[in-house]
Amino acid sequence: MNGKRILAATDFTEQSLAALEYAVYIANRLNARIDLVYVAEKKIVREKVEDKIAYKSKLENIYQQLEQVKIKSGAAFRISDHVIFSDKSFYEEIIDYGTEHAFDLCCLGVSSSAKHTLGDNTEQLVKTADFPILTCREVKRPIQFKNLLLPIDLTIYTNEKVDRIIQFAKQFDAVIHLLAVSEFFEELINNASVLNEKMEHAAQQIRNEGLKCVTEIIKNDYVNNSILEYAEEIDAELLVIMSKQENRILELFLGSRVNKVIGQSKIPVLSFRPEEDD
Repeated sequence: MNGKRILAATDFTEQSLAALEYAVYIANRLNARIDLVYVAEKKIVREKVEDKIAYKSKLENIYQQLEQVKIKSGAAFRISDHVIFSDKSFYEEIIDYGTEHAFDLCCLGVSSSAKHTLGDNTEQLVKTADFPILTCREVKRPIQFKNLLLPIDLTIYTNEKVDRIIQFAKQFDAVIHLLAVSEFFEELINNASVLNEKMEHAAQQIRNEGLKCVTEIIKNDYVNNSILEYAEEIDAELLVIMSKQENRILELFLGSRVNKVIGQSKIPVLSFRPEEDD
């Protein structure tokens, strides 16, 4: 990542505060600026407000909370805070703001739920944003990116995944773990050896850049579970995924792996769309 500007979206929840901690960590390593943004949807702000005085008080409370978050971050000198009043949805406003100001990364908290499913805002952001999205449910301490996990598949975007993770890993002196999960359904339509060859090629590409790389192949029909279990096994601090399925039929048949991984992961997930998809 060569950019020096990070967007941290907040709604003052614990998850969004965790996302800000990761934004600060990355910004400190890259000497980047942070835009701390709160999106105030007008219809929500106006709810249960009886008069102008109450409305003004509600707005002042938002600004005060934002200032407190900025101060408590320990990196106030890097942060500029913004309140955006909008009739649009949260994800639409974040995408517009992020695109307009050419951010290199957006850090976003993901709310936990019993089913660990993604909310509409997060799902839409991950699917449509032109900039990378780092999502997290909590902070894994100490904050560091020493072990990065990259699942490898047979899509046409694997080379781009590898190129991007190499650039990121160099910033943090990280070890890259490549994981290939082979499903019975995929083996019916693809040769398993092709997946192995693709992973070994990616590993060599990474090692040629002077980075350490570890490879692993797992056969399991529950891909998202295998990825998350392996992340825990190797004590990974970051999971890197592509937020677009190459084949829509496969996506419908297998379900949205991306959503499941982001919703269930205990560690941050860095997702991005392929450049060919922009």
